[in-house]
Amino acid sequence: MKKILSLLAVATLFIGAASAQKIAYLNMQTVLDTLPETDSVREQLYKYAGKLQQDLTELAGEIDKAKANYDAISADPATSQVRKELLAKRYQTLVEEYQRTEQDAQKQLMDKEKEKMQPVYDMIKKASGEVAKSKGYTLVLNNTAGMVLFNLNDADDITAAVIKYMLAKNPTPKPAAGKPAGQK
Repeated sequence: MKKILSLLAVATLFIGAASAQKIAYLNMQTVLDTLPETDSVREQLYKYAGKLQQDLTELAGEIDKAKANYDAISADPATSQVRKELLAKRYQTLVEEYQRTEQDAQKQLMDKEKEKMQPVYDMIKKASGEVAKSKGYTLVLNNTAGMVLFNLNDADDITAAVIKYMLAKNPTPKPAAGKPAGQK
């Protein structure tokens, strides 16, 4: 009987603690889209993706040449079957290499994005924590996927407050009014 009462007391404590939590949410994507740091990272990723695409385009050119060479030589009735098979294998090897390279490029781009975006995510996490503390929240949920199905109080959305906080901490440099760029 004492064990049951003890378990009941512990369960009551957990339920009471859980109901005392004040929960906020923010839309991480909206915050990301607003920050100037995100634009810089996206520009770097765009350039990196361009380089990867250039490598793939060059490899695709090699594949096209190998295919044209195979077609031209295969059309000649004097070409031996062994030569045709070698050219076909060369073409197939290039196609497989292209596929591997394309997969590697996608992984490299995802890894680069993770590497470059992590500091921005960390800044958002820190800022949302600061804003949440200042407003008395104990938990912040990311609502980017629209998972908050019902919320009685729109004040629990701290997205705008986090953006305001972050922009105040790292204001975007603006050119001086009335002076053209490059002049003193």
